[in-house]
This record gives sequence, C-alpha cells and structure tokens, in this order.
Amino acid sequence: MRIETGSRLHFGLIDLNSKSSRVDGGIGLGINYPGVTLEVEESACLKVHGPMRERAKNAAEAVIDRYNIQPAEISIKETIPQHKGLGSGTQMDLAAGFAVARMNNLELSTPEVAEVVGRGGTSGIGTAVFEKGGFVLDGGHDLNEKGGFLPSAASSVSPPPVISRLDFPDWNIKILIPDSTGAYGSDEVSVFNDECPIPISEVQQLSHIILMRLLPSVAESDFGLFRDSIKQIQEVGFKKRELQRQPDSLSIIEELKNRGYAAGMSSLGPAVFAISPDPISVPYGGIKTIETRAMNRGAKFS
Repeated sequence: MRIETGSRLHFGLIDLNSKSSRVDGGIGLGINYPGVTLEVEESACLKVHGPMRERAKNAAEAVIDRYNIQPAEISIKETIPQHKGLGSGTQMDLAAGFAVARMNNLELSTPEVAEVVGRGGTSGIGTAVFEKGGFVLDGGHDLNEKGGFLPSAASSVSPPPVISRLDFPDWNIKILIPDSTGAYGSDEVSVFNDECPIPISEVQQLSHIILMRLLPSVAESDFGLFRDSIKQIQEVGFKKRELQRQPDSLSIIEELKNRGYAAGMSSLGPAVFAISPDPISVPYGGIKTIETRAMNRGAKFS
C-alpha cells in the first residue's frame, strides 16, 4: 500500500485570549507539495526505513498498541522539510498511523488517528487537510478541556471541529524557506507562554477579518480581497507576534507584498508563501523555493 499526503500553510491562530469559553481556532490551506509518501507492507515486526523514521515509528507504535493490531514495514519515500512551518510532523504522524491501521483493515477516522498519535491539540488545519484538503477554518477547543495556551505537540486534546472547508482557487503558490528554523519542542511552548494571552480587541479584529473578508474572498475567487485580508492577518494577534520572532521572513514578506502578491508566514515559520493568479517572480538567490498549488483533496491511499 502507498500513502501520499500534501502539507499545509497555516495562516494564523485566532483566539489565544481565554476570556471566551473557547481557545485556539485556526485558518489554513492544504497544498499538494511538499508532502509525505510512505510505502507499507506486511511484516512480523514493526520496521521503519527512511528519513523521520523515529517519528513515524512512534506514531505507528501508538496505533498498534491502542488497537492491539499487527505491525507492518514502512518505507518513507518523501518527507516535508521539518521545523519550517509546513506541518511536517502532523502529516508524518497521520500517514504512519493510517499505514498500520489500513494494513490491518482497521477503518479509523482522521480525528481518531490524530487523537492516538497526539496531533490536532491546538490547530486542526493539518488534520483537516489530511482528510479532505482545501481551505479550512477550525473552531478551536473548549477552554476548560484544554486548560491553557499550548502548541499541538504539547496538548493532548482531540482535534477541533471544522467550521468551514472551501475549495481554493487554482492560483499560483510559491514557498520560500530561509535557512533559519521555526520554534519547536520546549521553545515552541515558550512562545505561547511569552505571548499569551493576546488582547481580546485583537482577537475580535482578526475574527472579523476572517469571517467577513478572508472566507468570502476564497468563496468568490476575489484575489484582491484575499491579498488584503492576508496582509491584515499578519499585522494583528498571534501572527504579528510570530513574525516579530522571524525578521528574515518579515523582510521577505514586505518585498513580496510590494510586488502585488498575497504574502505571509506559515505558522511559526520561517517558511513564507506568495500567492497570485499571475506568475510569481521571486527575487531571492540562495533561498530554497518551492512551487506548488492548493490541494483540494485529502491524502491518497493506493
């Protein structure tokens, strides 16, 4: 069996204030490349080969132990750059978890696998695009259940509900990846501790941008409105604070905006995206650049 995923652009977390009964909430987009590709076959013991094998092994073991199923042999053929803001961990964990489940003819939902492998505890974008792709808004978590401000890797709650899922227009997308890394592990926890809570006024402003500008721009393929909405999102809330920690990414975004593109940073970065219905010209040498498109479908199993 073969499993192929895409990755995701995370445009921002919405409510990291705590005055309401919910926390988190996210908006993002599935993209078809880069992605994770696994090949799986029967085996008397769990074997994992290739890059990110320890991560894949841990995810597969979690599903095997939870459901008391047979192991498998997993060969990792393709991965997503790690710690760059593209959601590599979620896609690998879900792919590996589904690999052993499907080899045992165990039909599990994406939220079920995500809960077992420990993903979706803050943002639901990665789990949602693994399942169906597209442009996704998730509704966050019950504050009493989650208990505070934590990244997904440090949170044990289940993935949040998907509030909206739209097909994304067939616009050009380029990703620029500086040499720096995004925060992860204990450093990522520190970002949430240092920056939260976000003022409620900024949460309300961001919510209005998303509901009345960003979502309609995608539904109507209105690039001008989409570009302006993405610009506004970078200037408020948690995203503004994420960008302050990535000055190289911020300078790239400013140049891309000056060229008329919708530009921003994905998650904690440093990956920067440029989106446009027209061809995208990138004026940077020495920075890894990836051309991709929106992925309006979920992971492929064959």
